[in-house]
Amino acid sequence: MKSGNDSPIEFLQLNAGQSWVLEPGENKIILVMEGELKIRSSIHPDIDVTASNMVFYPFQERVVLKAVKKSKVASIRFTNESGLCGILSSITADSTMKHQDEKTCPIPIKSIIYNHIDSIREYMDKNICDIYLFDLKLKEFGYILKHFYSEEQLQNLFETLHGNDLSFSEEVCNLSLSVRSVRQLAERMNYSYSGFNKRFRRVFNMSAYSWMRNQKAKLVYQDICQTSKSLKEISTNHKFATLSHFNEFCHKNLGNSPSEIRRKNRTKQYI
Repeated sequence: MKSGNDSPIEFLQLNAGQSWVLEPGENKIILVMEGELKIRSSIHPDIDVTASNMVFYPFQERVVLKAVKKSKVASIRFTNESGLCGILSSITADSTMKHQDEKTCPIPIKSIIYNHIDSIREYMDKNICDIYLFDLKLKEFGYILKHFYSEEQLQNLFETLHGNDLSFSEEVCNLSLSVRSVRQLAERMNYSYSGFNKRFRRVFNMSAYSWMRNQKAKLVYQDICQTSKSLKEISTNHKFATLSHFNEFCHKNLGNSPSEIRRKNRTKQYI
């Protein structure tokens, strides 16, 4: 089941085994009010999120929620231009966290969050769906996070949000899928090569080359392990010049050949 609601806030009840898909294009905060979910991301490893916890995924990720048992879920979706994102960027702008090993970390849902979400649900139950009201409620949600959670908790939750330059990071993520090199990406974004690398390191806290290699490795691994695409198709889709280059990349960045990675992953599924 896909999210088909234009509202930035959605509520859903999922029976055990039922799934809900959140497509790329908006940042997502997923709140597990009751039950338990297994969450699969297009980039990050699968995680289990139990009741009374929430988790964040950035705009570029496709996320599939699967109920381990009957669950009540709320999702908050927002763009990098939203008022909520403006509040979050002030939280993460001075963060000293590094992005070399980004991971998705749930944090607890406090009672004030439950109260806030219940007030939104009450508006929706009465068919009060004004976009300006929802924008205010999203901003209020941001201020609740800012003032009722510790800096460490917020850094854990938003570790994958590059908050100190959201428009730059969004453009990088969107364009990086269609280029082969850092130099091409810099050209597409109208930067000199040196200027782009300086700004990239300031925003992402790592080199552009390392980031692009890591992102490519994650996407390649996902295609090998989670799809039925042929290895030749995967190689072509990810713009490898030859199958030999594809094999070399997998050995260097994923520790084995693509065929062996797929074989071992399938073996694990049957153990």
